[in-house]
Order: sequence, then C-alpha cells, then structure tokens
Amino acid sequence: MKSSKGKIADKDAALLSPIISIVMPTYNTSLEYLNESVESVMKQTFGDFELLVIDDGSTETQGVEWLKTLKDQRIILIQNNHDFIESLNRGIAESQGKYIVRMDADDIMMPNRLQVQYDFMEEHPEIDVCGSWMETFGNKNDTIRVHTEHKEITASLLLYNTMVHPTIMLRKASVCNNKTSLYKKGYNSAEDYKLWTDLAMEGLRFANIPEILLKYRCSENQVTNIRQKEMISSSQKIRLEYAEVIIEMLVEGKKQYESFFNELIDLYNNQFISVSTFLRTIYNFLS
Repeated sequence: MKSSKGKIADKDAALLSPIISIVMPTYNTSLEYLNESVESVMKQTFGDFELLVIDDGSTETQGVEWLKTLKDQRIILIQNNHDFIESLNRGIAESQGKYIVRMDADDIMMPNRLQVQYDFMEEHPEIDVCGSWMETFGNKNDTIRVHTEHKEITASLLLYNTMVHPTIMLRKASVCNNKTSLYKKGYNSAEDYKLWTDLAMEGLRFANIPEILLKYRCSENQVTNIRQKEMISSSQKIRLEYAEVIIEMLVEGKKQYESFFNELIDLYNNQFISVSTFLRTIYNFLS
C-alpha cells in the first residue's frame, strides 16, 4: 500500500490520476465489516479508482493494521486525529479523481456501482451530485427509494434529506470548485444534509439513479441511532436555513408570497397537509 503522497496506480496499469476517488472514513470498524466493505470495492467491474481509507483516530486498530497488509496500490490509508468532519474533508482534499464517491466502512457496494454511476455522470454532464437507491441489511431489511429528478430532490430537501450519503458520486470540478472543505461543523449527525442544501443553493444539479447500488448495514451502534436527538436538531436548523433561501428565491421580492410559504410549511409540520400536497405546491412554483 502506498502513502497518500505516493503515485496512484490501477492494479493492471500505472495511471497518474484515477477517474474515481472513493472516500471511506473508518472509526473502530470491526475487521469483519471493513473486510467485506473493502472487498466489495475491489471487486467492482470498473477498476480505474483509488480507495482513500481515512482512519478517523481509531482506538481499536485491528482493522487499520489489516489495511496496512494489503498490497493493491489503489488502496491508500490516511491516518487522522478523531474528527469526523475533518477526516471527510481531508479525504476530499487528497482525492485525485474526476469523480468523488462516498462509502461507509461497513457498507457493501453492488459489483456494478462505480460503472453505473460513472456512465450516468458521463452521459449527463449537467448533473453534479448523483446518488442511487439502496437496500438495508442487518437489523433492518428494506429498500430505500428516493426521488430521482432534480426538481423533486431540491424541493424535498425542504422537508428531509433525500440524498443517501453512502451512495453519492460527486463531480469534483463543480462541487469542489477550488475548495475542499465541503462538510461544515455545527450540524452534528446531519453534515451531509447541510452539504446538499448548500450545493442546491449554489445552483448545482442533483439526480438519483433508480437502481439499488449499495447495501447499507443497519445496527444499534449507528450514529443515526445513538445521536438521534442531535440529528433531529441539526436537520431542523438546516431546513430553516434552506427554506429561508428558497422562499426568497421563489417570491422574488413579492412579500405577499412570503407568508404563504411560511403558512404552507406550518401546515405540513402540523400534519394538516400531506407530503405530496406540499411538494406539488413547491413544484408548481419551481416550474
């Protein structure tokens, strides 16, 4: 394995720069889960990638020590102090690819994930952020289907996070735009939701591929379970910030619409109108 400053190489051919950079933070991930996750990456049908594994200051090091024994030059281990946001941003900063893919250290990629997302992004140069549907396993078996079209996604972000973080592929040139600190502090357990609303407000375009490209492991130790209150608080803060900008954009100086949108949001929050009614109203104004 080469250090983060070494040259990146495909397994079969030396490449100065890979097409895809996979950013995978790990913190005390069990060796079993880490092994399954890394193996799913290495078995991808699309092989022109680098796998940046960022050790987020793990105190249980069996998995990290195992990573050091791997010989594939596409695997790069980066060790960082325990700071999840900083580790994510460091992975972005160290990436060399045209596209950046997110991956959690206990999830499993479908064998064709990289190929499907790469083909989609090449065929749709107007898209900056691409996710997909996913399948959960472990404590919960389910299929997560999210909105696929840009307008649906950006409107839905007013209510909830409709981009599944570990399924994401980013177009580095437009998303990073000469910056690498994409993830912000102050939004505990919802930093990805904040990123999507920030990018939406910058005018970037979103899509989700209606295909299951990832298996997402559910367990009692997940952040979404342990820090549920933090995530709810952060999500509410993000929705309010995003709603303020969207309302300003929609009303375009016509103050009479501002109270309408505030009342619309209140109606939804108090369960007087359905999600479909709320979104249909927003769609009509975005059209």
